[in-house]
Amino acid sequence: MAMKRKLLKRFVTYPILVAALAVAVLAQQPSSTPSVDRLRQVIEYLASDALEGRRTGTPGANDAAHYIAGEFNRYGLRPGIQMTRPARTRGEDLARYLQPFPYVAAIELGKGNQLGSGYDPSATKSRMFALLTRVGVDWIPLGFSSNGRIVDAPAVFVGYGITASDLKYDDYAGVDAKGRVVFAFEGTPDGDNPHGQFARFEDARFKAIAAREHGAKALLIIARELDFKEDRLSRLRYDNAAGDTGLLVAAISRQTATPFFSLSSPNELVNLENDVRRISKMRAAPSPGYDPTKESFAIYNPKPTVSLSVDLARRESPSFNVVGILPGSDPKLKDEAIVIGAHYDHLGRGGPESLAPREGDIHHGADDNASGVAGLIELARMLSTQNPKPRRTVVFIAFSGEEEG
Repeated sequence: MAMKRKLLKRFVTYPILVAALAVAVLAQQPSSTPSVDRLRQVIEYLASDALEGRRTGTPGANDAAHYIAGEFNRYGLRPGIQMTRPARTRGEDLARYLQPFPYVAAIELGKGNQLGSGYDPSATKSRMFALLTRVGVDWIPLGFSSNGRIVDAPAVFVGYGITASDLKYDDYAGVDAKGRVVFAFEGTPDGDNPHGQFARFEDARFKAIAAREHGAKALLIIARELDFKEDRLSRLRYDNAAGDTGLLVAAISRQTATPFFSLSSPNELVNLENDVRRISKMRAAPSPGYDPTKESFAIYNPKPTVSLSVDLARRESPSFNVVGILPGSDPKLKDEAIVIGAHYDHLGRGGPESLAPREGDIHHGADDNASGVAGLIELARMLSTQNPKPRRTVVFIAFSGEEEG
């Protein structure tokens, strides 16, 4: 508890400075000064176990939204959401401060997920095979995949699946991906370097966008063996920042990828990976006159066709921004507005953005950003009680969804 008190002393310092500076800018004669006790009270509530980290779309975040709305109401701010009739209850009154927005809180596998192969058109009848896989074990749709179905589509291979015009690099050089299923390795030519020039492509969303722009029907990302074993890629989570990328996207295990490349063992993928690294390094730092189409990844194209069906069910949850308005006092200037905001959501019980993504502990978010919200509320109190009030209208907004991108 002593450590918590020390942390809170540090956290409240910044809101006090922000509030004091804003008051000095917006008004000449503030009627009050920031209160450490009030700032502390807000932070302690928002960062309490009861709100469970305030992840967007959770009951804890919605409790925080109603708390902030109550504070705006207490200090006489005008609700930011217009209603067609007067509020009849306090609940309706507070609801007028809440600006709802769509948010997908969870995503689940439907019953129609399938990945397999129809046939190998280059093989004899005796060598044809039908690859049947288990969703959640051998492969998994990614949360930003579209729903849909493709049958017996031809496949191509594109190395790491990167197109970066700013770096003059294109794994699709010499490959016709239009109407096809694209296979690509997870990772980048930078290897394990998190600060390399291709680092952003560790995020599979960028590979999906590249595949879509090249006209592909689907993208299958061959997972690093360690990643799939540790279940990093096989956690199904909706990406609100990416949304639906407009094509089918899935991660597949190395075991699943092996027969598509006519290999007998996942270990043989190492040779293919080594070729990809060699070619990628040449493309990343080409010598004069180098033509990437002369050594296209198309020579590695999988022979069998691909049949893929993705069926994801997205569950939306109520989520809100909180908006309060302090009307300006000057008849000529009140139509001009100053907007002051802070996000109130945090990481809940962790996740991919967290430093402890798998532990399930509450991430309290006192600094990020209960402290900023405390400053926002305290500033609303100070400006609403001073005389004269600010000449321009001041709009106070507590945002949710910031941690989701």
